[in-house]
Amino acid sequence: MSDRGARFSWGAPVALALLLIFLGGHSLRAYNVTWDEALGEFFFGQRYWSFFTTWDWAYLDFASDPYPEGFAPDFSASPGRELPLQFFPVGGTLAAATSELLFRQLGWLDPYDGYHAVNLWLAVVFVFVFHGFLLRSFGPVVAVLAPFLLFLCPRLVFSLMANTKDFPAMILFGITLVVFLFAYRRGSFAGVVGSGVLFGLSVAAKTNGLFVAPVVGLLFLLAPLPPGWRHRGHALLAILGAGVVGVGAFVAAWPPTWEAPLRLLWEYGQSLATRAASVRPESIAPFLPNLVFTTPLPFLALFGVGIWPLAQRLRRREGAALLITLWIAVVAGRYALPGVVNFDGVRHFLELFPPMAVVAALGLAWLLEQARRRSARLLRGALLGAVATLPLASMAWSLASCHPFEIAYWNAGIGGLPGARARDMAQAGDYWGASYRLGLDWLNEHAAPGSALAVPLIEHAVRVVAPERLRPDLTLLALPGAKEREALNRLREEAKQRDVYVMFVPREDWMNGLMRYFLSFAKPVERWDLEGEPILLIYRLAGPSR
Repeated sequence: MSDRGARFSWGAPVALALLLIFLGGHSLRAYNVTWDEALGEFFFGQRYWSFFTTWDWAYLDFASDPYPEGFAPDFSASPGRELPLQFFPVGGTLAAATSELLFRQLGWLDPYDGYHAVNLWLAVVFVFVFHGFLLRSFGPVVAVLAPFLLFLCPRLVFSLMANTKDFPAMILFGITLVVFLFAYRRGSFAGVVGSGVLFGLSVAAKTNGLFVAPVVGLLFLLAPLPPGWRHRGHALLAILGAGVVGVGAFVAAWPPTWEAPLRLLWEYGQSLATRAASVRPESIAPFLPNLVFTTPLPFLALFGVGIWPLAQRLRRREGAALLITLWIAVVAGRYALPGVVNFDGVRHFLELFPPMAVVAALGLAWLLEQARRRSARLLRGALLGAVATLPLASMAWSLASCHPFEIAYWNAGIGGLPGARARDMAQAGDYWGASYRLGLDWLNEHAAPGSALAVPLIEHAVRVVAPERLRPDLTLLALPGAKEREALNRLREEAKQRDVYVMFVPREDWMNGLMRYFLSFAKPVERWDLEGEPILLIYRLAGPSR
């Protein structure tokens, strides 16, 4: 490739990185702390960061509060603080480190936006690593297109902005495979073994990281042995060494496992094997429909076209093409295993999107080549421009149209969000409570002095942030359970003294009686919609002055 082509190619990740930092940083304040983050992700992440930077074992006594008075953020309201083995350490710890810099040291963001900002710099790192891999393996056109296609997917953008578990897990999954392939191609024994550190951190980011192992194993079995390895046994020894190093990195990153690593890892594995039994039937979101109906149609169409050029590369036995194919096959194939279920849209298989973006970019590159070959010289530039920009522009429009409710994006194939709800698709809406940030801002501006607030769903995501994000004179009520009459009577009693606001996101599979009452018999004082469907609702029970 020419120097000019190289400069153009590397200019694309620079531009995308700047866009991610500028637009993402500007948009952080539109997203609240989400369900799992408030449940325990941030609590444990802050504790691990404090422990690793001080080696004070008091931080690992999760029932205590070793922080000085007035320390922010205060995660004492996190309901999952007694369940350390249910919350992965890597995403939360990196988020705490980022918040330490951007909130406590520089004062640029509030503590919770500081946590979410971790994904922005992780995305920038990934863009450059991914681009370098694609440039060497597929050429400059695919290297430029694939990252842009990836970050124009609305569901992925939501996880970028407000998901410090699944997004870092996706990043580490991808970087681990890229680094392994680079070392394996070079015949580097030390490089392959060293990639085990990333493998361990990937698993410590989320259990999905375990599926790096079958991708690597199948690549070893199916691909020709690269030059530099003495024989297959030599390469196999390096891969096994990476696995051993990975186990060490996993344990090192997760302090609660230190007491009895083997026993705790065994118990953790057992809990994973039985986790499907704990998912309620109404919450199950089948893998394939959620992938098809929450991914932009141009992306899916380009992916379909890209299968042909990918197959051509597989026929030539290209290692990178085989890696991409195995990456997709293993991640998608795990949903065919007995007892495996999906919920919460696509967040549990985000690591599928980078290789799909590669195939989609191959498809768009193939269309560009066909247009170049078949068009007259006079029309060639216009045709190439249209082929390149129309899918990207369409995806950009879809993304902009649903902002900041990317979590509720459904494509036209199902009729958007209205169609998804009409077909009773699970989690059709803001299922994680990210939009509560908008509701809190509205209450801070409009609620009467001394009012009360009740949140009948994902209340902990508001309670955790309330000290910093809810006006001091507003009181967050603790509802007495999900029984409609008891909760409603409590709110009516409160309304005899002051205004009471009720705020919630409609989530059908977690709907309770109090929410159904307000949806059926009351009119909201404020609502946020997407495609005419409610995302967030606020109701008011007027106090005596009303």
